[in-house]
Amino acid sequence: MSDEQLDTALRAANVALTGRQRREASRFASIELRFEDPRTGPWEIAAMTSVALASVLIVLGVWFL
Repeated sequence: MSDEQLDTALRAANVALTGRQRREASRFASIELRFEDPRTGPWEIAAMTSVALASVLIVLGVWFL
């Protein structure tokens, strides 16, 4: 990140924490949402599903010990 981006991020965070000028904080949040990583794909869903399934199986295994 460049210094300008960090400066903008810090300013927006300070504004959000102080509760003033909520519109500026919302604008910062919408900018963050626009820069979504387009490289993610179906493999991410498969990875999250497998991690969730493994977690459930581990919890059930520990529960029944």
